[in-house]
Amino acid sequence: MANTVTSVTAVGHRGDPYLARENTLPSIVSALERGADAVEIDVRVTRDGVPVLLHDATLERLWGHDRRLDRLDHAELKELTGG
Repeated sequence: MANTVTSVTAVGHRGDPYLARENTLPSIVSALERGADAVEIDVRVTRDGVPVLLHDATLERLWGHDRRLDRLDHAELKELTGG
């Protein structure tokens, strides 16, 4: 006899990156408002130990800066990303 799926869990991957920048509060809220049961996020740490939500090791894909997050202080990160 075949297994029957009795429930499905919808997970927002990095929030709802189609409506807001991924791994941001607006993206997370949007995913939940649109019916996600959970949201997957990525946490990394800046050089000075500040946790931030960012999937990639560098800022290249989202901001066009070929800089590694773990080599930036939080203040430098804010300057490069506009806050």
